Amino acid sequence: MSNNTKIEWTESTWNPVTGCSKISTGCRHCYAERMARRLQAMGQPNYRNGFKVAIHENALDKPLSMKKPQMIFVNSMSDLFHKSVPTDFILKVFGTMNKAHWHTFQVLTKRSERLLRMNNKITWSENIWMGVSVETERFLNRVDHLRKTNACIKFLSLEPLLGPIRDLDLNGIDWLLSAANRDLMPDR
Repeated sequence: MSNNTKIEWTESTWNPVTGCSKISTGCRHCYAERMARRLQAMGQPNYRNGFKVAIHENALDKPLSMKKPQMIFVNSMSDLFHKSVPTDFILKVFGTMNKAHWHTFQVLTKRSERLLRMNNKITWSENIWMGVSVETERFLNRVDHLRKTNACIKFLSLEPLLGPIRDLDLNGIDWLLSAANRDLMPDR
């Protein structure tokens, strides 16, 4: 768990999963992959396999030991809905988030199809914010998938924004992140 994050929109990060693989243009210059290489070179045990997906059971309960309420970005170094992450492990991560009700958890994915398939298996407590990344118009279907989930708070990350996104429908979206317009909340 890291409390010294440089991510402007969160206070801490929690990485029960590390590693990922590229699935879209937004992955081309992945900061997490670069950071994983550095952490591997520094001998950090969670990155001994570099940026290959790895499950960290020992990290599952970390938010429960943090008593001060925090905004926590889940898997800043991975994508929780990656195909290599077992469904039962994803549900364990959500179980921890449900138990740690005093924190607010921000989960962000590019794998919205799997998110939607798992929606009815997930317990969506109010402290879990679910988001999708949309880097170009080509990936607007992720927003539609997100809207169909039972998440109480839904958000979009338009980072990295690699092209224009015209006619972005923010209906049902609670929060928008973009480098150009940091932390925009749509009128509701």
